Amino acid sequence: MGEAAPPAGMTGIVQSDIDLDVVRSILQRFQPRDHQEAQELILGALQEVNEHFGYVSLEAAEVVAEHLGTTATRVYALLTFYADFRTEPRGKHFMLLCHGMSCFVGGSQRLVQELKDRWGIEDGETTADGELTVQVVNGCLGVCDRAPYCVLDGHSVGELTVESLNETLQRVIAAGGSWKDGHHG
Repeated sequence: MGEAAPPAGMTGIVQSDIDLDVVRSILQRFQPRDHQEAQELILGALQEVNEHFGYVSLEAAEVVAEHLGTTATRVYALLTFYADFRTEPRGKHFMLLCHGMSCFVGGSQRLVQELKDRWGIEDGETTADGELTVQVVNGCLGVCDRAPYCVLDGHSVGELTVESLNETLQRVIAAGGSWKDGHHG
């Protein structure tokens, strides 16, 4: 897209598509009375931005820091500590892959390995073409009777094998995002 290269040490960081004026507008709801209250509002402000855009760019995090009178380092620390925050946009498709006990016993480790080997992504990553982001859930998604299990674009897919995972991903990506009857397990 002809974007500038990221600063040294920031490779892999995507240039922001976040409208910083919208971030400033969101932050108008956060008016701390003092420094202590500002510190307490950082997470809430980041959550609002993350919810609105699906991620918080580093530039947006700097705007949050400026608005709340704190350092960008403090905001980055919180942003990268909590797993709920993303610093890069998600792919067109988003998958939660259960890696809880039943799914693990059922073979979810093979699915995690297949995502790495064939699709080139690990937990929290997005394919190079921007099509798929995966989040491996080390807890349990609560659908143990259909293990191994995932949620892809909000649709349940159970009893996964390496073959059915690849088949499902190829179908969904080829369909341009629309789910057709019979695509969910």
